[in-house]
Amino acid sequence: MSWEDALKIFATGLVSIGGGSVVVLGLSTWFGKLWADKMLAKQTNKLAAQLESTKRELDVVMQTTLRFQNEKMVIYRAVIDSVARLLASLDSHESGRLVANEAGARFDEFNEQRMRVYGYLAMLAPQSVMDAQDELMDHLLEISHGEATYEWANVREKALGLLNAVRDDIGIDKSSISYNGRR
Repeated sequence: MSWEDALKIFATGLVSIGGGSVVVLGLSTWFGKLWADKMLAKQTNKLAAQLESTKRELDVVMQTTLRFQNEKMVIYRAVIDSVARLLASLDSHESGRLVANEAGARFDEFNEQRMRVYGYLAMLAPQSVMDAQDELMDHLLEISHGEATYEWANVREKALGLLNAVRDDIGIDKSSISYNGRR
C-alpha cells in the first residue's frame, strides 16, 4: 500500500466520522430542543395550575373578609341604635317629657339590648371597642340607677370614645372625631 492509498483511506475515514458527527450533532440538537419544549410546557402548566389555585384561595379570603366586615358594620349599627334609643329616653326623662314608668320600660328594653349587643361585640370587636363600650354602658347604668347625674357633655364624650374605637377598628379613619358644637 502506498502513501497515497493510506492517505485516501484516512481521508475517507475522517470524512465519514465528520459526517456522522454532523448527523449526531443535528439529532442531539433536535432532541434537546424537543426535550426543552416539553419541560417548558410542563412547567408552564404547573405554574398556571398554581396560579389558578392561588386565585381561588384569594377569592375565598376576600369573600370571608368582606362578610366579616359587613357583620361588624351590622353589629356596630345595632350598638349605635341601642345607645341612641337610651340616650333619647334619658334626655326626654331629664327634660320632664317622659314619665317615670315609661322611662323604666325603655330602660328595661335597653338593658336587654345591651346584653345582646355585648355578646355580639364580644364575638368580633377588639378589646379597644369592648373597653369603650364598657365605659359608656357603665356610665349609663350609673345614671339609670341614680348613682350619677345625667350630663350630656359626659355622655357625649363616652359615646364619641366608642364611635372612635369603632371607626379605628373598621378602618374608616384612624384620627378621632370630636364634637365641635356649642351644646
